Amino acid sequence: MPGEIDTDTEKNSESTGCDCVGHTVIEDRYQKIFEHNNDGVMIVDLAEESFFDVNPAACELLGYTREELLSVDAKDIHPEDVERVRKEFITQIYEEGAGFTDDLTCITKDGTEIPTEISGAALDPSKGEDTPTEMIAMLRDVSKRVENREKLEQKVERLDRFAHVVSHDLRNPLAVIDGHVQLAREASDSEHLATIDEMADRMDQMLSNLLELTRQGKVIGDKEPVTLETLALDTWAGLQTEQAILEVESSVTVDADPERLQELLENLFENAISHVGPTVAITVGVLDEDDKVGFYVEDDGEGIREDDREAVLEWGHTSTSDGTGFGLAIVNEIVEAHGWSISITDAETGGARFEISIHQY
Repeated sequence: MPGEIDTDTEKNSESTGCDCVGHTVIEDRYQKIFEHNNDGVMIVDLAEESFFDVNPAACELLGYTREELLSVDAKDIHPEDVERVRKEFITQIYEEGAGFTDDLTCITKDGTEIPTEISGAALDPSKGEDTPTEMIAMLRDVSKRVENREKLEQKVERLDRFAHVVSHDLRNPLAVIDGHVQLAREASDSEHLATIDEMADRMDQMLSNLLELTRQGKVIGDKEPVTLETLALDTWAGLQTEQAILEVESSVTVDADPERLQELLENLFENAISHVGPTVAITVGVLDEDDKVGFYVEDDGEGIREDDREAVLEWGHTSTSDGTGFGLAIVNEIVEAHGWSISITDAETGGARFEISIHQY
């Protein structure tokens, strides 16, 4: 009857000293773990390097049916890493009872390479055997991790380039400026020299701060509330802009690294002056679109061709004979470091319009 215990089984369990019912429950639990595990799980014959059993996740990962995978040699799944797996991973299994490697490239049935990590443990030796003959291996797809690592490596490379620009290409001109200011002071005590000296000192301090940030693996420092209008006017005051015009149409307060945001504005202003000319009219304002929160900087020049808009933000891209190709790339780095986004479009005047989106809904 339902709910009754099989007394024969119970008596047999008592006589043998084995909890058969409990043993069956444990086996059932392990079978469910095996079948429903998100990682590929395989029971491997160590001597033959073949599979005794594989779970559905292993079949899905490698693109085989269960029957196909059971007939495939383990070494055929990672042909480029066979010797290393034997030397490192399998040796660990024999000597320590468990092993792990986080750098194993597996080949699927259709030839696709998948970066994986594999961990394994020796199963108890068969009767009469001193060493294990089987192991359980767990295979995990780490494609996302590898992708993120590659992105991080690319970011570090960009930071290295950034530091190179700061330390070499900018400090040398500063040294020349400082030397000429000292020579000029011997012949004159013009108040303009004091302004030049002050700006050079400010740039030198900015460079020192930037170098420290790059050493720490950062592009920006601590954020604080910054008023766009105030910073734009302060930045403009430090430029040689006798004929150019700046209009701050509207303002907003943003959380930003003030030095880096000032550098962003300075590079956009200088880009406009360099490409449009000394009489350029530049407008700064707040984005008023429903799906964007942020600000823009636009000029009244001829604009940037749509095909060139991505390229101008890349390192080394320049359309002038005396350009370095760093200005807009630095702008892009600062934008990304803040977690913002930048896009280039046309101003109503036909000029270039740089839109910095702080939030997008």
